[in-house]
Amino acid sequence: MALTAKQRRALPDSAFALTGRRYPVPTKAQAKRAGISEAQRIRLHRNALARSTNRRTAGSYPTIARKVRARAGNRVASVGGKRGNVSSPGPRGRR
Repeated sequence: MALTAKQRRALPDSAFALTGRRYPVPTKAQAKRAGISEAQRIRLHRNALARSTNRRTAGSYPTIARKVRARAGNRVASVGGKRGNVSSPGPRGRR
């Protein structure tokens, strides 16, 4: 389920990966204050990673992945393990 306008407004600017309130990736505390469930918070992180791999969206994959890793650790499948590796978007993203 996507964020409602009320939930999105309740998030502080620091809960977004990029300026302009794009790519919401809230911490647990920020999500709790905004009324966002833990499952929804993890889905937001995955969605931000998926959207960053598209060519026509703002933000680069490494930038978004760094922010997601800091906030979700290894709970998001697309972010690398403990050594800090970020998996690349694959052959579709490199044309």
